[in-house]
Amino acid sequence: MSTPIDNLDIPSSDATVSVKAFNTLDAEKSYVPAAFFMTPVLPGREQMYAPAFAFLIENPRLGRRVMFDLGQRDVTTGTPPVVEMVNQVGAVFVADDVVDQLVSNNIDLESINSVIWSHIHFDHIGDTGRFPSSTELVVGRGTDLTTYPTNPASTLLDRDIQGRQVRELSYDALKIGGFDAHDFFGDGSLYLLDCPGHVGGHTCALARVEPQSFVFLGGDICHHPGQFRPTEALHRTVMCPGHILAGAHKAISTEHFGSTGAEGTFDLTKRTEPMLDIVEGGVHEDSTAAKNAIRQLLAFDASHDVLVVIAHDLTLVGELPLYPESIDDWKKTGLKEKVTWAGFEEENSSFRYSDCSNRLCTSVRL
Repeated sequence: MSTPIDNLDIPSSDATVSVKAFNTLDAEKSYVPAAFFMTPVLPGREQMYAPAFAFLIENPRLGRRVMFDLGQRDVTTGTPPVVEMVNQVGAVFVADDVVDQLVSNNIDLESINSVIWSHIHFDHIGDTGRFPSSTELVVGRGTDLTTYPTNPASTLLDRDIQGRQVRELSYDALKIGGFDAHDFFGDGSLYLLDCPGHVGGHTCALARVEPQSFVFLGGDICHHPGQFRPTEALHRTVMCPGHILAGAHKAISTEHFGSTGAEGTFDLTKRTEPMLDIVEGGVHEDSTAAKNAIRQLLAFDASHDVLVVIAHDLTLVGELPLYPESIDDWKKTGLKEKVTWAGFEEENSSFRYSDCSNRLCTSVRL
């Protein structure tokens, strides 16, 4: 039986998990060229500063623990193609390895039953080889697990996958929000969703933290919340605060985003499609599939019952609770209302909607 949660077809269950987040990148010091990830990129906003979140998911009823993504690894320990790419594009990564964070918080690595990769990119797989052989590795459908140097372009090393059980997800008839879904624990507490486009095997997760409350872990389904906000449905379900609406009138560039308000200003209430798009030929292997995945994400984001967390969302830095706190009570704390529209506020570090070439923009850096 499915619940009618915004027509997402989520099966009913009273089983829940607890989700705790770790940030593995110093978002104040880590950046990449934005032009690989989004369009338009306005003058003065050529860099994209970003965190990289990893998640500990615990099922108390079953006594099981899994990691969804491991976040950023030390680039110098990656494959030569990764090191070369970082040097060529001028990216900077200041990492805080999630394994070190787990150990420093007295979490026994032996207690982690599974590591689930959203996909195989180096800023998501961490250093999986540091986990004991008893920890299985779970990957999405069609994931390319060939390692360097067998595959000269691979982001994977032998030690990332060798010596442990590796399980590739399969999907049956279950669909949630249009995505093929897999009930990971078999009790309705955690669903893994097939979200192709970014790279083969890209996988998202839908964690039930309360019977009617979910966290959508989006991996790299996209890289900035402006790629799925705003929408008409979001305007109806999560009202934009008045001070942000007022500020947007003056702050958002009508040259780049059009005039939707009176006297040539920008009226955010009248904008009903996302501000940013993905880049053709950029970081998404299949841009058509990636755009389709983002379209399906919109219904989750517009739901009162779902908090969307993509891996590199700068608006969440300082707002998303980090371990040892959980994300489970996001509804009670009003986190969704606090962060959904924050990126449209000029003072927010993730704001990207004005020309910043001839003035000091407080939002360019944290």
